[in-house]
Amino acid sequence: MNFREYVFAEPYFGWLCAGVQMTLLITALTTILSLVLGAVVAAFATSSSRTGRLVAKTYVSLFRNLPLVPLLLFLVFAMPGVFRFLTGRRFPVGMDFLLLVLGLSLNTSAYIAEILRSGIQALPAEHAFAARVLGLKPLAIRISVVYPQALRIVLPALGTRLIHNMKNSAIALVLPLPLEYMEVVGQAGRIAGQTFAWAEPLLFAAAVHLSLAILFSLIVNKLAREAQRKIEVSR
Repeated sequence: MNFREYVFAEPYFGWLCAGVQMTLLITALTTILSLVLGAVVAAFATSSSRTGRLVAKTYVSLFRNLPLVPLLLFLVFAMPGVFRFLTGRRFPVGMDFLLLVLGLSLNTSAYIAEILRSGIQALPAEHAFAARVLGLKPLAIRISVVYPQALRIVLPALGTRLIHNMKNSAIALVLPLPLEYMEVVGQAGRIAGQTFAWAEPLLFAAAVHLSLAILFSLIVNKLAREAQRKIEVSR
C-alpha cells in the first residue's frame, strides 16, 4: 500500500482534511438538532395530553423504523420537486446539505426521544411534585428539575446514540453533494475515483471514524462517571 502517494500527497490530503472537518460539522449540527427535537418529542411523550403522547408515538415509530438511506434520498431528490411545485422557484443553493442534516437529525432524534422518555419516567414523581409546591411553572420544572436528572440517568445510552450519529454521517456518500460538502468517506471515494486506489483513502477514513468514536466514548464515559458520582453524593 502506498499511503504517501494516495493519502498524504496533495491535493488528496487536503481533500481528506476538509472531509474530516465536514464530518465534525455534520456531527455537531445533527447532534444539536437531534437533542432539541428529541427533548421536545420526549416532553410530548411524557405529557398528560393524550394527543401529545399520540404525536410523540407516531413520530418515534415513523423515524425510528424508516430506513435512513431512503429518507435521505427522498429529502434530497424529492423535496426540490415539491418545493418547485409549491412555490414555482428553484431550490436554494446549499439546501442539499441542510436536508442531509435534517434527515440525520430526524432519525437520531427518534431514538433520543425514547432514551429521554425512559429517563424521565424513571424519576420519582415526588421530585416534580416538590417543584410544583415551590411554585415552579411546568416548563421550568422540566428544564430545571426533570431534564437534568433524567440526563444523568440516561447519559451512557445517550452518548452511545450520539456516537452512532457521528458514524451515520458517512451515509452522505450516497448523496450528490457538492465537493465542499463531502465528508471524509465521500472524499475518500473521490480520491479512489481519480486514482483507482480504494484501500488507502478508505482505510484513512475508517481510522478517522474509529478515532472519533473512541474519543467520544472516553468523553461520554467520563461524563457518566461524574454524573454517577453526583447521584451518589445527593443520596
